[in-house]
Amino acid sequence: MPYTLSDSPNGTVLMLEAETRDELVHALLGGLLAASYGNASPSGSPEGQFVPIQAGGNDTEELLTNLAADALRAVAETDGTLVPPRWLSFDEKRVTAHLPVVPARPSWRAFVLAARRPALTIESELPAFRARLELASAERAA
Repeated sequence: MPYTLSDSPNGTVLMLEAETRDELVHALLGGLLAASYGNASPSGSPEGQFVPIQAGGNDTEELLTNLAADALRAVAETDGTLVPPRWLSFDEKRVTAHLPVVPARPSWRAFVLAARRPALTIESELPAFRARLELASAERAA
């Protein structure tokens, strides 16, 4: 699996592993959605509605941090369950994803990026990418 989730005293930790940038972004979004929805598979299937998310950054750390923040925003604002994207679009220093929406909304946990900066710590770059992203409960962060 390209990501693992674990609990820490301060929240949840998402560990990412990838060999390509596509795998990396899919792992990030898949891990964030799994953390938010508690690994629950949505009942039903997407019905043609999508939520676009995008981020830019001068380096991988900034790009992934900004994408994670936009994905967490989308989870909180969407009436339904977001599922990982089927495709991604990359431009120079920018990535865009369209997250399909399943109409049913399960219980979910609201997360924000950990207050510790940087919330995302890269341990090694592609093609043996490893990174750690720290999430905090939105209630605890408020």
